[in-house]
Amino acid sequence: MDTTRPTTEQPPPPSIVEQVRDHAIAGAIFGSACNFVEGAWKSPSGSRLSGGVLAVPKNARSIGSCAAWFGVVQSVRCAVTHVSPDYPYESTVAWGVTDALFSMHRGPRAVARSGLMGAAIGVAFDMAEHSLKRFLASRPPREDDRRIPSESAACPAGIPDATRRRV
Repeated sequence: MDTTRPTTEQPPPPSIVEQVRDHAIAGAIFGSACNFVEGAWKSPSGSRLSGGVLAVPKNARSIGSCAAWFGVVQSVRCAVTHVSPDYPYESTVAWGVTDALFSMHRGPRAVARSGLMGAAIGVAFDMAEHSLKRFLASRPPREDDRRIPSESAACPAGIPDATRRRV
């Protein structure tokens, strides 16, 4: 007889360190992909793949900067969320502060200019994300979309039995 029951406990949310680590890894992947594409683009037609592969370790410093930038953005975003959980412009502030921090060695005018530019880019990304969410929420459901089975006693709403973790 099977005595295992599905758990209804939610896993704990990731810590700030885990979030920053994940975003730094994403930044390193993004930076590597950009350098690979640039290296492949600038290589002669017979050696595009090798040019892209060689460009990644050659530009390791910029990949590290990209990883650090993504990590700092996430840490500032977590700090803003911790101070004010309902603040709607957290990523705008995060982008602006991060750009300002990364241009501090160039002087106060560069800090102000970079902070405003980062905030403007953050606003653009926030607007794009908000528009995409509104668009996806407003579209009518299609018949061929897979539906999540209804709630049963063994499984809460929205979680199919096959994906539940058993204890």
